[in-house]
Amino acid sequence: MDELFAGGEKRVLLRGLIILLTFSSVAYAEEQKPNFAVGLGYGLLERKSLLNIDFKVNIPINDYLSTQVLLNSNYLITGSSNDSFAQSEFFSNWFISNQYARLGVGLGVSELEPMDEDVKGEREVIGQFTGDVFFDEVTLIVNTQSNQATLSNITSSRLGLSYYQSENVRFSLYREKYNDLDTGWRFESYYQPEKYQDMASVGVIVRTGEKYDYIGAVIQYYFDYAVPLQERERHFN
Repeated sequence: MDELFAGGEKRVLLRGLIILLTFSSVAYAEEQKPNFAVGLGYGLLERKSLLNIDFKVNIPINDYLSTQVLLNSNYLITGSSNDSFAQSEFFSNWFISNQYARLGVGLGVSELEPMDEDVKGEREVIGQFTGDVFFDEVTLIVNTQSNQATLSNITSSRLGLSYYQSENVRFSLYREKYNDLDTGWRFESYYQPEKYQDMASVGVIVRTGEKYDYIGAVIQYYFDYAVPLQERERHFN
């Protein structure tokens, strides 16, 4: 288990450093500040512990174009080397948006590193398309990825909608495709308390599927400036 986390932590630190260098090496106008976020999540995947660590930098280029660097690292901890693993996804995404919609394309690499030293790790190049359409308090969402069967349950394509009860409270429902073309439902809710100056949010995620039932929680912190959750997710994340 220690070797699993050692290899995973090295990848997280290296890619986190790349993100930080990207964040700090470019000068931006005052109105085009980047949005830098880190997230930590924990849940149960089929009664097995799943830890999630995210780093994300959203970089506005102008009023319509932005880019994103994303690192998503996951650790499935089962107590056995046979099915424990560390998985990471490293993406570069590009978006074009206005007040009505946002379209994005991305290219990334997904890596799976089993704890069992006798099992070879896997790597997969993934392309993706995302599209959001905005209707006042409702957002329609589509995300599709080029992979036919993912390395684990982590990566998925989805179709769904989000409803903002207020500018800092969101409820979402998605239909998702998982590993081996398994499909299921995903419900999540996020809340960004104003008393923390709109700099942090908490979320709850429930996911159902033939093989991939999951329940968990996530905390995100934003190293930027006060922005309501609805505006942040539509124009930054």
